[in-house]
Amino acid sequence: MACLLFVKSIAILFFLSYTYAQQCEQPLNVTRFDCYPENDSTIDKCLARKCCWRSSIQQTNSTDFHDLDVPHCYYPTDFPTYEVISSDTTDFGQRIRIHKTQTTYMPHDIFNLTVDLIYETEQRFRIRIYDSIYIRYEVPLQVPVVEKKADTTDYNVEVKSKPFSILVTRKSTDMILFDSSVSPLIFADQFIKISTRLSSPFLYGLGEHRQPLLINITNSWKRLTFYTRDFPPLENFNLYGVHPFHINLERTPNNQTSAHGQFFLNSNAMDIDLQPLPALTYTTIGGIIDLYIFTGPTVQNVIEQYWDIIGKPMMPPYWSLGFHLGRYGYNNIANLLETIQRMHDADFPYDVQWTDIDTMSYYLDFTYDDKNFNGLPELVRGLQSDGKQYVNVIDAGISSTQPAGSYFPYDDGIKRGIFIRQFNSSEPISGQAAPGITVFPDFTNPNTVEWWTNIAATFHEKIPFDGICINMNEPSNFVDGSYVGCTTNFLDNPPYVPHVLGNSLSSKSLCPSAQHYLSQHYNLHSMYGYFEAQVTNAALKSIRKKRPFVLSRSTFAGSGRFAAHWTGDNRSTFKDMYFSIPAILSFNMFGITHVGADICGFGFDTTEELCIRWMQLGSFYPFMRNYNEFKQKDQDPASFSWEAQQIMKQALIIRYSLIPFWYTLHYEAAIESKTIIQPLFSEYLNDGNTYGIDQQFLVGRAILVSPNLISETETVHAYIPADVWYEFQSGARIGTVGQFTDLNAPLSKINVHVRGGFIIPMQTPGANLILGRGNPFILLVAQSQAGDAKGNLFWDDGDSIDSIETKTYNYLEFILTTSNTLTINALVTNYKYSPMRLDLVKILGVNKSVTNVTVNGKPYSDYLYNFLDQVLLIHGLNMDMLAQSSQTIQWTITN
Repeated sequence: MACLLFVKSIAILFFLSYTYAQQCEQPLNVTRFDCYPENDSTIDKCLARKCCWRSSIQQTNSTDFHDLDVPHCYYPTDFPTYEVISSDTTDFGQRIRIHKTQTTYMPHDIFNLTVDLIYETEQRFRIRIYDSIYIRYEVPLQVPVVEKKADTTDYNVEVKSKPFSILVTRKSTDMILFDSSVSPLIFADQFIKISTRLSSPFLYGLGEHRQPLLINITNSWKRLTFYTRDFPPLENFNLYGVHPFHINLERTPNNQTSAHGQFFLNSNAMDIDLQPLPALTYTTIGGIIDLYIFTGPTVQNVIEQYWDIIGKPMMPPYWSLGFHLGRYGYNNIANLLETIQRMHDADFPYDVQWTDIDTMSYYLDFTYDDKNFNGLPELVRGLQSDGKQYVNVIDAGISSTQPAGSYFPYDDGIKRGIFIRQFNSSEPISGQAAPGITVFPDFTNPNTVEWWTNIAATFHEKIPFDGICINMNEPSNFVDGSYVGCTTNFLDNPPYVPHVLGNSLSSKSLCPSAQHYLSQHYNLHSMYGYFEAQVTNAALKSIRKKRPFVLSRSTFAGSGRFAAHWTGDNRSTFKDMYFSIPAILSFNMFGITHVGADICGFGFDTTEELCIRWMQLGSFYPFMRNYNEFKQKDQDPASFSWEAQQIMKQALIIRYSLIPFWYTLHYEAAIESKTIIQPLFSEYLNDGNTYGIDQQFLVGRAILVSPNLISETETVHAYIPADVWYEFQSGARIGTVGQFTDLNAPLSKINVHVRGGFIIPMQTPGANLILGRGNPFILLVAQSQAGDAKGNLFWDDGDSIDSIETKTYNYLEFILTTSNTLTINALVTNYKYSPMRLDLVKILGVNKSVTNVTVNGKPYSDYLYNFLDQVLLIHGLNMDMLAQSSQTIQWTITN
């Protein structure tokens, strides 16, 4: 019998090789595109799709790849696909009709498609492919509508008629930006697949996934799944957010590098497959193909062009840049008070106190436990009188089992009809969360805005919170789908399920068939957190009449317009600390610039060494919060040894002294689309050494941070780009640049360097940001090789919703020229309610002795020159920087 099976197998292989020899010829493994992405591929299933099969007994063409990486089932060269039947010139570019005559392997093939090629701007090109007859779901994201073709473009577009494909290249270099000819286009009702060749294996973005910054596809296939999911950050899983945006580098033969990007505007569950051709494949189960191509050519240009589509990040309230402290599990007000007092006694600066759902009454949103947390309203008002803020956590699920008339959020929500409904029913879909059986607000329903605002306002009258953390909003559900299960229809059982954790779209969430106001949950699942953030942002503006602070766990493209983000339920390990850096760098690309990770780790007990290192690193997160899990030991800075406290305090002092710089960076992000944290390759695009670096990062363009991420070590193997760099603490210039070097990194030190050519505004720290607002300013001037430098400072009341629109702010520009003249230009001076006095100027790189200093042309004697470190300190200035439109400080050096 075994012999007969063997003969039969050989016969099948012979038949296959004879029948498909011409169509299935593939000279390289890397050119195989997966025709059977499901996990149960077999030769029979593959052939049923009219695809090619590479038997496991065949040898691969290269030893660089693991055999299982190479798709066994792949498309033949003559796989049925579309061809062009008409093409017309339009005001926006081209409208093409494409058609195919043969079905493929997914049900409900769409045979007639329309392709719009939209030449939106000189640097932005859009491809829309959709059903020519029936209207399909499209992402309800407000994006620019372009009706007129750009006069000039940085790109060329070519369309091949049979089979249909699109090629987009950069005009100046002919480098490929998009090329769909590598694999057939498939467009069925619940299965859409399009591939493109990549310009290089240097690929970044594609979140939210826990992965290194540089997505390695040099020697392997990789699959990333996009579908929001409540799951702690671990590799190889779909996590809290969806951001199908990437940046790809292009290297020309003369080693000049450009960058371009792509954004796939689609909110349905999807896989993105990557392979070492290099190539990328989008596979989604709904909507349309709506693809943007951004030509850069710099990394910053690509990000600016992307943010033009999704919106710029919001300007956060000033106080939110300070140190946040909280935990799940204070359990009672005595423990909370003890922590606050401990931090006060240890003289730690901090701004925001948090509590979690343990302060609620029976875990009910917008309540507090007046037994275990008796006196919480008074505690919050006391914090606020001391210049601190208070933020609480609100989960997505609303309890539905309280006695009628006893829980207003549910009763009023039912009355208004604002909960997500079961399929073909007026009844809310029920799941489970912390309070038990719950229903879920539909934040796409316009009526939800008033309901959410009213219940938040009522709670604010009891406890005057300053911000809200919206949690469990993937949405998270402790049961799969609902208490009564899901339907057997096509939404709950699609023909293809992307590789989501749990292997089901309803796994630990809602049934895809559940009905929102705008569409089915099938389409809107990954946007739940986006719409909740939008509504919460509006509610806080209405309630507090101030700039809102919303922190959201689940995010979608554009969420940065409404909310900040933290990277979820990480763990207290050095590995988790490292992964926080690529996550924060990626979210800055995604337009969510106010982002951080739970410092010292959320899960597991931390150690003193880890918490010290993480507090040092966290001092350079845009959003800085120390937060941990229920039943874990305390990890607030004041809970550690005296020696550890002093090290952590020094890290916080650095953070607080740099707040004017941080605040200005947030302004530039909101107005000029500049990232706050960025990778080294963004600034040094032609330096290939920087492409894979994600254990260091830049704050703005001026500060290089090189943390120690390895336990029980006292050196950091860091890369110092070829530029002028100074040590932040001493001000001394470093000599080893353009190479990797070992930096001294004892437990008491985090390596921070300042880049020449930049002026950094700083301030003498206070106990918190509100109390320290009137403290004197400091200018850190880092001279370039030529001896010049520039900087700026944005300053307003820190809380007004419209201070930028009404120009109720101050904006100063600092310019150092090669004549040793520092000019302070007050360009906008419309906010004069807070003193802006300059006390100290620290100039780095003064390589000759200083003989005299003048301030506004008058001799000035209060200065010190450190010849060893080549630092000039001009102190005791007491200069009102708003007194004149232009003021100068000048020094003379020996010849």
